Amino acid sequence: MKISFGHLPALIVAACVGIPLAGQAQEFFRDYGTSRSSGGIGLVTPSDYSYQDTSPSGLAPLRPGQDLTAVEQAEESDKYNFAVGPVRFAIAVGIGVEFNDNITLADHVGRESDFILRPNLDINGTWRLSDLNTLHVNVGVGYAMYFDHSEFDSLLISPNSDIALTVYTGPVKWTLRDRVSYQEDAYAIPVLSNVAVYRRWENQAGIDGDWAVNQAFDVTVGYDHYNLWASGDVFDLQNRSVDTIFVKPAVKIGPALKVGVNASYSFINFTSADRSSGDSILAGPFIDWQISDVTNMHLEGGYQQLKFDGASFFDRAEIAGLGLTSSEVAAVQSILQDNTNSNSYYIKFEIDNKPSENFQHRLSFSKTAEIGFESNFYNLYHVEYNADWRCLPHTELGPSIFYEYYNTSGPDGENAYRIGATLGLRYHFSNSLTLGLDYRYILKQSDLVNANYYQNLVFLSLYYKF
Repeated sequence: MKISFGHLPALIVAACVGIPLAGQAQEFFRDYGTSRSSGGIGLVTPSDYSYQDTSPSGLAPLRPGQDLTAVEQAEESDKYNFAVGPVRFAIAVGIGVEFNDNITLADHVGRESDFILRPNLDINGTWRLSDLNTLHVNVGVGYAMYFDHSEFDSLLISPNSDIALTVYTGPVKWTLRDRVSYQEDAYAIPVLSNVAVYRRWENQAGIDGDWAVNQAFDVTVGYDHYNLWASGDVFDLQNRSVDTIFVKPAVKIGPALKVGVNASYSFINFTSADRSSGDSILAGPFIDWQISDVTNMHLEGGYQQLKFDGASFFDRAEIAGLGLTSSEVAAVQSILQDNTNSNSYYIKFEIDNKPSENFQHRLSFSKTAEIGFESNFYNLYHVEYNADWRCLPHTELGPSIFYEYYNTSGPDGENAYRIGATLGLRYHFSNSLTLGLDYRYILKQSDLVNANYYQNLVFLSLYYKF
């Protein structure tokens, strides 16, 4: 966590003698959406920064039947293995065993290792109500059972669990959707250290309309409501709701180039009185460019204003336990408060290349900001490369590497970076049965005391699709 008791005595002295502490100028606020989970079956990847759908919801709309080519329809049919009346289902189960040499993300003191058993069940259902209207339901449920640290055991609901309905009213395609998850992963949040699990419910509901005005011009408008509820008192300052309205007009310049503008307004409401609510305005142009038959690029950037209604306090409980007088408490709180607003830029870039049927790779970069844990927010710079290589007829290899740097807002801001690499191996015994072996390494270096860590993780999995 950001505030350590190694910094607190100096801050108390500064409060008592009146030394001013300069606040860090902070910037921009990123789109909102459900966060990624590392648990369950599949590739263990350090992050998920794909911007092929650039709406603030991050949820790709369903495509109606007549939009699919004959080949795509055949591929979609292969995903389902049984039907109940008009509803088609796909069911898959998996089991994985993970070894993690640092489940607590600790530097030295408190570093713990463990084996974790991760069973998983995925159910996917699609009901084509008509040629134009589709109902889609996906549920992923898993469990994390720690061999030596049962206090961290968790029932998990995948962030891919959702329900969506696509309907048409004239030329406008409407998508109503809801996505729910229950997650525990802490490593996916860069600013967290010395934490084993970050349990939270997330729900994201919304509606968007896509109007193809003509062959060259289309407009997408929508609304999202997002909630996060953290389990337990440790992270209760994270409880919040975010309401977002967005509009995205776009024009096709030619068969390979699409340009447009992405604009949104968001209102952020925190449950705790210690955290200040706020709002955000984001606006910027984007380009989707099919550079060649095997390469495409997305580039987006622009301006965002983030404004909070007042100051936020993140250390009330720690300060109360120091035995200070009421005037000393008030003096310390006035220094530790975070009242940062920002005006800055954001960037999202991704280039995908698939030179053959057996190899594809991607390079991405982003400069965004995230809601903070012991700060209003933090700026995050992230660059990542990953690949997918079918090296043998039944074997796939997936390497990935990333680097990210962040700095947090507030008077006691943190500067840190993380380096990570993964290597995933898949062997397909058949179209139904897949054996997986994954390795992940992460190193974090921070200017805060005891916030550094490194972690090695090995994950062996078996996945069966009925």
